Amino acid sequence: MNFSYWFSNRLRLRRNTPASTITGAVIAVTGVALALMVMELSLAVTSGFKHEIERKVFGFDAPITVLPAYDYNTATSDIQLRLTDTLSAVISSALPEAIQVPVFNRHTILKTDNDFMAVECKSYGALHDDSFERSNMIAGSWPDFNTPAGADSIVISSVMADKLGIGIGNRIFMYFFIDNTPKARRAIVAGTYRSNFGEYDNSIIYAPIDMMRRLGSDSISATGIAIEGIPEQDITACAEHLQEVLLTAYRSGQLAEAYPVTDILNTGAAFFNWLDLLDTNVVVIFILMIAVAAFTLISSLFIIILDRVTTIGILRSLGASGKSVRHIFTFVALRLVGLGLIIGNTLSIGLIYLQQSTHILKLDPDMYYLDFVPLELNWSAILTLNICTAAGAWLILIMPARLAAHVDPASAMRYE
Repeated sequence: MNFSYWFSNRLRLRRNTPASTITGAVIAVTGVALALMVMELSLAVTSGFKHEIERKVFGFDAPITVLPAYDYNTATSDIQLRLTDTLSAVISSALPEAIQVPVFNRHTILKTDNDFMAVECKSYGALHDDSFERSNMIAGSWPDFNTPAGADSIVISSVMADKLGIGIGNRIFMYFFIDNTPKARRAIVAGTYRSNFGEYDNSIIYAPIDMMRRLGSDSISATGIAIEGIPEQDITACAEHLQEVLLTAYRSGQLAEAYPVTDILNTGAAFFNWLDLLDTNVVVIFILMIAVAAFTLISSLFIIILDRVTTIGILRSLGASGKSVRHIFTFVALRLVGLGLIIGNTLSIGLIYLQQSTHILKLDPDMYYLDFVPLELNWSAILTLNICTAAGAWLILIMPARLAAHVDPASAMRYE
């Protein structure tokens, strides 16, 4: 067995040791545990927060959307686009794995006997994945808009329901302006949702797409085509490729009109830029925690070395090399680092599981778009953080350990 490692294990830091040594050891362990716990919780909060916000942003909009035709000569766009087999075939040739979902967005006014509210009515085709909308439901049920039973049903937010004073099963008038002509529809409130996204909860309702189409004379039109089933990391490349294919089809005469393409990373840029700022905050926290851990480790090891100067002198007088002495105190400090890592991991992972199961830490949804602190446990990130912390601690400990190696044996024997 390596002498330095063996002797470091025999160098007790509990019984029959000076109080200053025990204090130094406690400070070192506490500093490492606290720094690791704060860093892991920061990662968990940032990861969880970004995941939840991105889930909401992607839930309210499609990864990629094909918009109504754009006229480059007059710089104007059509209000609607026609869903033709040719257009569908061109989109499929560009993105064969994607799901094409017709989307209808119309502005409407919800009217009760005593109040009214201007909102945006959003309708999807039958292939739309409505799991996000269902996850936000808090009352009633999500209707099947593609059946006769759901043909006149709508889903509104709880914010709208409170403002208008209506509930599940109530009938409400919806007023649309089609070609400057008002048209009224009477719908049944089938359910209410809450996403905690204020600007969406105040403006978005859901209705059957057939209801929107019956307002006009064209039954095969939409205000856009949502392209779903695109992985987040491929959105930009897929949107650029689709736009290029659509323009090529327009120039070749395959399509009579030019259709612009947009993606969620552009329409939701304000949210994604805000989330990017969180990474900067995490970097600042990491720097501060590394500084705290480094200070406590260095100061604690200095205290331990000063309390063991006589031991160092004896070892050197018996022929121990400076390298051996340096390794002894490095192993001692790393033992403290290991204990700090165990305590820090136990506390941070325990707090993460507690918050995930109880949501005990709340947030103001009007400010943070969430009503609780989201924590996401990322094992690979935690493992990487532990490895980097241990490696960083070893590098930090080189300087004070070298001090022990340069202690003069004769002076050490007279040290009190």
